[in-house]
Amino acid sequence: MKNTITIDIENKDDYTCPYNNRKLNSELLSYILDESKGIPLQNKIEIEIHSHFDSNEKKSFIEILRSNLGEDIKENYLEMKLTYIKAILLFLFGLLFVLLSNITPQIIKEIILIIGWVGIWESCYIFLFDRIHTRIKIKKFKKLVNAKVIFYEKK
Repeated sequence: MKNTITIDIENKDDYTCPYNNRKLNSELLSYILDESKGIPLQNKIEIEIHSHFDSNEKKSFIEILRSNLGEDIKENYLEMKLTYIKAILLFLFGLLFVLLSNITPQIIKEIILIIGWVGIWESCYIFLFDRIHTRIKIKKFKKLVNAKVIFYEKK
């Protein structure tokens, strides 16, 4: 099944950032992302543009759209990498605290042991559950990057 995101654009100023004409307007990007929220990951996405663009403007729009979404994919991969590093560090600190609990006095031992297990639990939670949200975002951005862009002459 395919889903369509429809966009009406008057001119290039409507879809480019006012400060950098090689970047997509943040409002348009937000609109595209909002429209794609209800679309299941297995469905294909089409982006339907109603405009008065010539062939160069069409190519420019597609290039800007895909490069901006590609940057978002890279950003999400970086976020996921940093989350993995955080999880590994938490696991190592948790393990260190659990090991330290064996050589400390009884009252401090219990506190250190709890801190250690919390660190280990948190790292496991990150590996098992936290990354799912980022992976879904990446899949959605990839769907949008690969979406078929169709231009219609605006009436």
